[in-house]
Amino acid sequence: MDLQIRAISHKHNAKIAIVDISESMREICNLQQTNPFISIALSKFTVGNTLISLDNKELAKINSNYISNNGAVKKMIAEFQNNKVRAYAQVKDFEIEEYIPRLSNNPVFATVGTQGQLLNSRDMGLKEPYVSTINTDSPNMDHIWMDFLRDSNQVGSLLTSDVKLDDDLKVQKVVGILIQLLPEHTQEDIELLESKLGNTKFICEILMKSTNYYEVIKEIFEDAIILESKEIIFECTCNDKKILDSVKLLGKNDIEELINNEEDVQVICDFCNKKYIVKNEQLKILI
Repeated sequence: MDLQIRAISHKHNAKIAIVDISESMREICNLQQTNPFISIALSKFTVGNTLISLDNKELAKINSNYISNNGAVKKMIAEFQNNKVRAYAQVKDFEIEEYIPRLSNNPVFATVGTQGQLLNSRDMGLKEPYVSTINTDSPNMDHIWMDFLRDSNQVGSLLTSDVKLDDDLKVQKVVGILIQLLPEHTQEDIELLESKLGNTKFICEILMKSTNYYEVIKEIFEDAIILESKEIIFECTCNDKKILDSVKLLGKNDIEELINNEEDVQVICDFCNKKYIVKNEQLKILI
């Protein structure tokens, strides 16, 4: 079961969140038939979006777009709302030799790219969503998310994530952790975090081996109080209305041509690969 767990340490003036979205990302990557490198990049991007979304109101819709200027993935989208996730990668497969060693000797870094833009939209149900954007020159998705938190929230944060593939190179486990200092933190709190969490690889190893995330939190902050623990699921938000709206973007002339030719329109959802057929009669209501 995928889950999120949030806690707070009043003694050390910090809050902590752990997210495990292994089942969701396995299903998403299987549906989109992503290669191993895309699977890892998309999983790390999605777990980051999930972690930064947990402090928002329950019904808030958090949408993040990452556009790579030179990486193989080209574009990734991740959404979180009401403990439901979905994600999309524009490129599902590619020849890694075209990017290594030109961009990086690390295949996942070459997938993400060394230049890009992260756009985050938070829809709180108000008139307009709140949008934040950063340009990045890092191929490390964890660093990109930390840069985003620093620039948009001015909050000292540590975010790290890891993805494990099985023997068939399919997603086996996806887990991430976010620790943020509260405004009243002291230098001692910073030093404690640095001493305990200086080695992010070690943290990821613990998260990968453990399923008792409560104990992991208590190991970091002995006084931690659990605020919330909830299940997360993958659920696509596509529906007939959204599909009709997307077809409407074709424009009046193209829609009229389809109507005159008595053609139906097939639309496949980018996120879940569900196929929709818009009948010719339905097209007439769009003009």
